[in-house]
Amino acid sequence: MVLGDSDTAFDFNPMVAPHRQDPHLFYRAARERPIAFSPSIGAYMVSRYADIRTVLDEPDTFSSAAAVPLIYDNPPEVVAELKAGNVPETTAVVNEDEPGHRQMRALFDAAVRGARVRALLPLMNQRAADLIDGFTDGAADLVSEYAIPYVQTIISAVIGFPPEDTEQIQVWTDDVTTLWNPLAPLDDRIASARRMGDYTRYLQNLIDDRKAHPRDDMISVLVHGANGFPGVSDDYVHNIVRGAARVAGFDTTRDAITATVLVALQNPTVRAGIIAEPVRMIPKVTEEALRRDAPHRGLFRVTTRAVELGGTVLAQGSLVLLLFGSANRDETVFPDADAVDPSRPNAHDHLAFGRGLHACPGAPLARAEIRVALQTLFDRLPGLYLAEGYTPAYIASYFFRGLESLPVRW
Repeated sequence: MVLGDSDTAFDFNPMVAPHRQDPHLFYRAARERPIAFSPSIGAYMVSRYADIRTVLDEPDTFSSAAAVPLIYDNPPEVVAELKAGNVPETTAVVNEDEPGHRQMRALFDAAVRGARVRALLPLMNQRAADLIDGFTDGAADLVSEYAIPYVQTIISAVIGFPPEDTEQIQVWTDDVTTLWNPLAPLDDRIASARRMGDYTRYLQNLIDDRKAHPRDDMISVLVHGANGFPGVSDDYVHNIVRGAARVAGFDTTRDAITATVLVALQNPTVRAGIIAEPVRMIPKVTEEALRRDAPHRGLFRVTTRAVELGGTVLAQGSLVLLLFGSANRDETVFPDADAVDPSRPNAHDHLAFGRGLHACPGAPLARAEIRVALQTLFDRLPGLYLAEGYTPAYIASYFFRGLESLPVRW
């Protein structure tokens, strides 16, 4: 079928109720009908597992060029501020198709995999323990007091940001997220764009330093090259660091940690299993939490030709949004999909980290961070429980699905 005007009433807006708190209201309905267009998002919503697999497995037909928005796609008032700050923009690794994708992906992989992840394990363990030592009065918010500072420390070490600059870098990172969000208020986007000039100068100073004095960090890898590939231009370093590395590397891991802890605390048998057999159970619970509550809502693709997808004909140049969170609860793939089942035999088939050419390069790092965060938390605080009366509430976010807070006691 070809979508008509009547279908545009079936809308999705993750910034407001009811989809902000429970997007699965939309996801369940969307999977039962042909692909629909969301006027709020400005894209076709792809919600079924099989359809999303098709898109991910056919990069020649579904280009990644529009995977995340460009900050210069904002209104003129925003663009004027970006130009005034000499803010560069290139395509990011997640937006690159082949063959350009190959070089950037190789460099990104070199910075976040294998030996580099293993070298970070002592820092992960120490930071998690130090944060728990700082809890007071038998209570804590595991979002603001644990997941946020923990992930900030690790991602700063990966990229090469000085620890003392974390607070300011987080402000700039939130600015990038705002500039990516076409649903954000215009005034907020203008203010964010105005601060991007300072971020650009800050990053350039680090880039210049690594050119002269390489270190064991992502900036040095991007500047000097790795895995048989040369380094990339300064503009690409800016875009990779401020976007795919700092935004995605922070938000998704923060939200995955708290989602996994929430699953454990809401399900006594799961919690008991983690405490009794942490090495065996934490990876299982992590994959099930990633499946049930994917921290990344999804990425865009754009069609390179007219194509039929899930019974809908999409014209060339159509923008589609892949709703990974919906695919991960598709009953045709995951029976009793809303339930928590750490022993689910196909839990690893979830799409929380994408798939194929653009599968998340930071997945091994994220899994390591989650594992250490949970193992340290439940080892140190085995009596942990949710604060009385707590009801999960979720951040207003275009791209991410994360808890506003996670108050606990012990």
